[in-house]
Amino acid sequence: MAAGRMLTGGGRRVALVAALLCAAAAAAAAQQASGVRATYNYYRPQNINWDLNAASAYCATWDAGKSLEWRSRYGWTAFCGPAGPTGQAACGQCLQVTNSATGASITVRIVDQCSNGGLDLDYDTAFSKIDTNGDGVRDGHLTVSYQFVNCGDN
Repeated sequence: MAAGRMLTGGGRRVALVAALLCAAAAAAAAQQASGVRATYNYYRPQNINWDLNAASAYCATWDAGKSLEWRSRYGWTAFCGPAGPTGQAACGQCLQVTNSATGASITVRIVDQCSNGGLDLDYDTAFSKIDTNGDGVRDGHLTVSYQFVNCGDN
């Protein structure tokens, strides 16, 4: 009973603010977006031994020394939002990317940054895998949703 009486007036407001802050933190940790434009790039990592320096990828500064297993575990993408970390904070993170038209999905690793306001998926290791109906190649882009996921290796 005493605890119930303590949460009156100002106490309820404090509890509400605390709950809202926790919800905001959870939302920030699970960043995602839908209706995102995904174009394609020809990194062709399998032809350059998954070498981020050879690809001139932005994240090479931090991730080029990672093991071949780490660099080749997922397809590559450049990332430029609209939701999630940017710059170095995005490097090495993984996204679950889903083609909005077909539901085809793939996990990719962020190795670069871009300026098109969405994703720039490697054609061979990512874009072609979720462009299951060919509309992406025909239109020059896909409309996708993405969410940040645990890569299972960091």
